[in-house]
Amino acid sequence: MKIRRATKKDIEGVVELFGEYDRYENALDKRHKVDSVKERKDFFNLLMKKPRAVVFVLDIDGRLGGVVSGEYRESMIGRGGIIHELIVSKDYRSMGYGKELMKALEDYLKKKGCKSIQSFVFVKNKKVLNFYHKLGYSSNEEGFMIRKRLR
Repeated sequence: MKIRRATKKDIEGVVELFGEYDRYENALDKRHKVDSVKERKDFFNLLMKKPRAVVFVLDIDGRLGGVVSGEYRESMIGRGGIIHELIVSKDYRSMGYGKELMKALEDYLKKKGCKSIQSFVFVKNKKVLNFYHKLGYSSNEEGFMIRKRLR
């Protein structure tokens, strides 16, 4: 098992993971649309081009088992990080890989000077909310914006 930065060669595996995530969220809430393969590829390519974005993949013997992406942004209160996607394939859940992917992203954002990190989680996604809460994230209203101060 290795967590590494994604390369252009990872596009097919990452796009499949994005699709798995879309289908999961759509099952929770039909308002979440399932993106086309082209839309998912375009999103991956956009992330790979953005200088402030990063994509890490979970590589298990040459097979992609997970992905996390995010970026840092400037605001009036300082530099902060955004989690775009955290996806661990069904085959690899509950093995600690999500935590390892998040650690890679958090470490990257800390090195870039970020003081906090945040994301959006659907209210109905209790499993993911519980996962983030175990990692030290909190939300003002259950299930909307999650945030963690990076130290």
